[in-house]
Amino acid sequence: MHKLACPKCHQTLQLEEKTYKCNQNHCYDIAKNQYINLLLNPDKSCNNPGDNKESLLCRKNYLNQGYYDVILNEVVSYIRHHYQPNMHILDLGCGEGYYTYRMKQELGDDCTFYGLDISKDGIQMATKYTKDIYWIVGNSKNLPIQDHSLDVITALFTVVNESEIKRCLKENGYMIHVTANNKHLVEFKELIYDEVKIKSDEHIRLPFETIKSYDFTKKIHLKNREDTLNLLKMTPHFYHIKKERRYVLDTLGEFDVTIDIRITVYKI
Repeated sequence: MHKLACPKCHQTLQLEEKTYKCNQNHCYDIAKNQYINLLLNPDKSCNNPGDNKESLLCRKNYLNQGYYDVILNEVVSYIRHHYQPNMHILDLGCGEGYYTYRMKQELGDDCTFYGLDISKDGIQMATKYTKDIYWIVGNSKNLPIQDHSLDVITALFTVVNESEIKRCLKENGYMIHVTANNKHLVEFKELIYDEVKIKSDEHIRLPFETIKSYDFTKKIHLKNREDTLNLLKMTPHFYHIKKERRYVLDTLGEFDVTIDIRITVYKI
């Protein structure tokens, strides 16, 4: 049984034919592509929030080459070692759905997966991977999930909302938070910026009990110009390139780049 809840009143949603309804008679139709839009207008900052289609396509093309599977494997390994039957797992900020889809492949059909992103374009792309995941257009500040119903929340390179994480996780549930360290993609930063600044990560640490926290670093080799540009274009750095630095894009081909992340497991 799914754990979807109405974003307006947080009551349980029931499926009637192709429409989800709550006891307050709030209704949400399943889209033709088999996703559900649970993003309320007040939760939007613009008409089409989230990553743009170009960035999402670059992310999809890059991730499908397997370069970031080393990150995926760290997340899957932890879940597998703490596996319980019939787990409900939410992937926050799932974008075009690669990580969510691959987690389901690795962990099997015994787990119920939810992939949520504020980008409608991203969720539409995600449905192309599989229809066996609850693909949701929604806002992490107002999760359309029942109270204390999730075993695991994953958040890979995405903003999370502290109160919503606490509300949705079970008492013994946990969240896996993947965040970038200062040396992550430093080679791009050195090309783009006049000065590479060291930033504190204090603002992305969460006030929950830490079960495990460790740094993961690996140098990867991007095999061609297309993969290099796709990685750059799926990051905010691409949009921060000054006009006088745009020439660096013409120099990119094969490229060695550093993965430098922190993986933190929180218990609520």
